[in-house]
Amino acid sequence: MKRIPVFVKITLKLYLLLIAIYTAFRVALLLLNLDRVGSTTTWEVIQAFIMGVRFDIVTIGFVIAIPTIILTIFSFFGKKSRIFELIYTWVLTVCFTITFGICAADIPYFDQFFDRFNITAFEWMATGDSAFVFKMIFEEPTYILMMLPVLASGCIFWFFANRIMKRSTGWESVYYAQYGIYTVLLWGLVFIGMRGRLNEKSPIMVGTAYFCNNAMLNQLGLNPNFTLVRSWLDSKDPDNQKVRFMSDEAAIALVQQNLGIENPDKDYPIARVRDFSTPLRFARNDEGTVSSFRPEPLGVAEKSPATDRVSYNVIVIIMEGMSYNKTAHGGNTHNLTPFLDALMDKSLSFNNCYTSGTHTYCGIYTTFTSYPVIFRNHALKRIPMLQYDCMAATLQQNGYQTAYFTTHDKEFDNVAGFLSQNGVERIISQADYPVGEVKTTLGVPDDYMFRFAMPIFDEMASNNKPFFAAMMTASDHGPYYIPDYFEPKNTEQKYQITEYADWSLQRFIEMAQEKPWFDNTLFVFVADHGAALDTDYSIPLSYFHSPLIFYMPKHLQPQANEAIASQMDIFPTVMGILGKNYVNNTFGIDLQREVRKYAYFMGDDKYGVLNHEWLLINKPAEEQIGLYKYQEKEKKNYISDYPELANEMQKYAESAWQVSEYQQDKKKTKFLSHE
Repeated sequence: MKRIPVFVKITLKLYLLLIAIYTAFRVALLLLNLDRVGSTTTWEVIQAFIMGVRFDIVTIGFVIAIPTIILTIFSFFGKKSRIFELIYTWVLTVCFTITFGICAADIPYFDQFFDRFNITAFEWMATGDSAFVFKMIFEEPTYILMMLPVLASGCIFWFFANRIMKRSTGWESVYYAQYGIYTVLLWGLVFIGMRGRLNEKSPIMVGTAYFCNNAMLNQLGLNPNFTLVRSWLDSKDPDNQKVRFMSDEAAIALVQQNLGIENPDKDYPIARVRDFSTPLRFARNDEGTVSSFRPEPLGVAEKSPATDRVSYNVIVIIMEGMSYNKTAHGGNTHNLTPFLDALMDKSLSFNNCYTSGTHTYCGIYTTFTSYPVIFRNHALKRIPMLQYDCMAATLQQNGYQTAYFTTHDKEFDNVAGFLSQNGVERIISQADYPVGEVKTTLGVPDDYMFRFAMPIFDEMASNNKPFFAAMMTASDHGPYYIPDYFEPKNTEQKYQITEYADWSLQRFIEMAQEKPWFDNTLFVFVADHGAALDTDYSIPLSYFHSPLIFYMPKHLQPQANEAIASQMDIFPTVMGILGKNYVNNTFGIDLQREVRKYAYFMGDDKYGVLNHEWLLINKPAEEQIGLYKYQEKEKKNYISDYPELANEMQKYAESAWQVSEYQQDKKKTKFLSHE
């Protein structure tokens, strides 16, 4: 210890002191919310506190980084200075007392909103009601009392920090070689701590704290200073600015009309009950709207899940970059997807399905939640992280086990945090695979993930409970890796990798067919997004056009359906096939019972809306709007010829995006009455 430079010893002691203070606030938060913890284990509570230390270190690092650099430089000269010690102590005391104040404010904020402190707490500053808010705070004794632990924490920090500085010795013992080594080590640890993770793909995020299915413990590990700053940075990101196409009232009315909601819930405007105790019977008229009844659901065999009440497993495969245009059904002549093409012929498939956005996180978000994405707003990283009436959570409420498989880092794009908050109990990722099987930054090859999943599915099936699993492939995305044991037929790598991705899907189904749970499992195939294979318009439709396949040979009749479909429709359609009663609080429809007039999708700075004949493309920032006959690949802009049609298509999509933001801002994504 005598040879350790003084600046290292001071910094480490201050870290321990600060972690202890932040932990005390975390203990207080836990004790005041014990009724919210519910069923848990001691180990899960310990994990929450360990996670808390990680977020505390991030917070400490950002505050102490510059003072640590100054301390390191000062100690180089080897002279003890009481003036420097006092300045250093007081600067840190002021800075960290502010963070203690945020920790204290977080406690009543969490009690009120069940969210850690974030930028929404300051929204009143822009409303002109600040005097009212301050008056409300000072008239509430609880808020006044929260000032006491702030002052106490500040005093405690000053006392011990001052003591650490006064008792620091060895300023004169400067060993330059050791000084250099320890400087590199200390600064490295501080800056690694600020990043929160060693993984090169992603720093620590709010979702990192979500390690289990206990909502209280998931949030306990967060540091409110981290959530406040992160939410503020996100609010300043131009990609996350809110859209405002029309009034909320007008948008809600349009969405209710388009979804056929006649008697909406007064608090949850898009929620509608789906009750399969009496089979729903709908038919389409010539105009494509639901008007009359028929005795059975479309495409369901005689003994359907909707009538026999068996709980069927569900496996959703989200295929990386698998555009419909890569298939022979979509006109591709390179024979890239022989398995998918054959599967479409023996499944309930929708040939006019479109994804929600252009990124993988868009596909994951929309497939799970049946909500659209909005421009480049990163739906999985939203703070506060919301709960949805989504596929995993709804099936979990119906007694299902739930899991998610990815080939690589589960924290990338905040996927693990978001899914853990929304009904996914188990996440299998790169950390679970043997190190030798990880081939690129995208982790293991697709077929290895499928092989690895088989014993997990066997285990879940043996629990006498149905299971739901989603699997996100990655091989059809650079950096490409094609295993030696696969022999492609094409010579170009971009074709070979699609061949391999298709072959991996085939191997998965072949392995599943050997399992006793296969006959009672619904397999759903959809792309996260497509690929830019066409350049006819400023929005490449191939980037959004996706296969949508429901495969359950013992229970679903093969049918090629030409109806307009969206990635958002997967969840309601699955629930319709299963015949499970639920509340549909989403923008999706049951494709076997309802009709979608338009599909809409969002690029980074533009959006598209289409039906069987027309494609509308709008780039709002530049006021560029076009209406095209895309089936004929016409380049003529018909916007002046059909302004009413263009306006209808535009309002159809824009109202949905605005209501989506309304649902999130008002925290109406979870229909509370059926919890």
